[in-house]
Amino acid sequence: MKKLSLLLVVTFVMVTNLSAQNEPGTPDQEGCKDYEGISRFQGATIHACSIINYGAFYLGLDVPGDVDFKGHGTFFTKYMEVKGKITNTQYLLPMETGILKVYENYNNTLTKAGYSVLYTEQFENTCFYREDYYGGDGGAIVIGVDDFYGNKCDKDYYYVVYNGVRDSLDIYVALFIGEDGAEIIVNQSVIETVPLDLGLVSADNIAQNIEITGHSVFHDIHFATGSADIDTQSDNQINEIARYIKQHLDKKFFIVGHTDNVGDFDANMTLSENRAKAVTNELVSKYGVDAGQLKSYGVANLVPITSNSTDKGKARNRRVEIVEQ
Repeated sequence: MKKLSLLLVVTFVMVTNLSAQNEPGTPDQEGCKDYEGISRFQGATIHACSIINYGAFYLGLDVPGDVDFKGHGTFFTKYMEVKGKITNTQYLLPMETGILKVYENYNNTLTKAGYSVLYTEQFENTCFYREDYYGGDGGAIVIGVDDFYGNKCDKDYYYVVYNGVRDSLDIYVALFIGEDGAEIIVNQSVIETVPLDLGLVSADNIAQNIEITGHSVFHDIHFATGSADIDTQSDNQINEIARYIKQHLDKKFFIVGHTDNVGDFDANMTLSENRAKAVTNELVSKYGVDAGQLKSYGVANLVPITSNSTDKGKARNRRVEIVEQ
């Protein structure tokens, strides 16, 4: 538990019609509704909402660093930028509900729905402030000792980032649950990212993916149906993987093959392993990667990232991944 004061600068953006001071138990703000698949805590009222059809959102994913922000605090040291449709919703709840109960309810709901936690933190004696209240991108999270008016802080907050898949889209959920005087505030930002992993993933993006999640997914490595022969159109992607590995000679990696659920399971296990081995051999023989850095495995359709019930889902599940050992 952090004994810190939290300053959130453009962190979660709740942003339309904020002049309407809805209180817990009053009707929702006109035009606002729950995000599909994420139910609100019972008794919560929507105070404000906004939708940005396409934008960048910055997820804070590490403890504070040492970069000063206007004398009020320090920036988080690690961010993940995600781009896509951003849906912001602010809920209000009575103080007697308790922030721990609200946090546990959201956490149970999201994990049961298949979301995984990327980062979570609890702060004591914290501030809640956004410099650009009408912004939209999640901005910079700052740790400080007071608010921008010099007032000391005595509130508690939870900050959690989740990742999941819905309708073949990568979804990120940023939750900020805390106290604000007479009520509990839940700031919920949902980012539906454009599935960029269906195309080329650069060495820089591989580095970011592995730093944040421990693995990186590739859909731009192509094989003939039922074959482990790599198509030449995969060269650009394999070259980017090789570039990344050569930049990290101190690390070792698993190359893992995945299939959809079509066909015999045992055959898919063999096929996924052979495809992983083919990529590994290509990295070593064609691009000069050190074979000692790599091991190859196949897992068939044991680890889907979305449902195999549609052709689009099957396409996302057929993939190769690099996983840090």
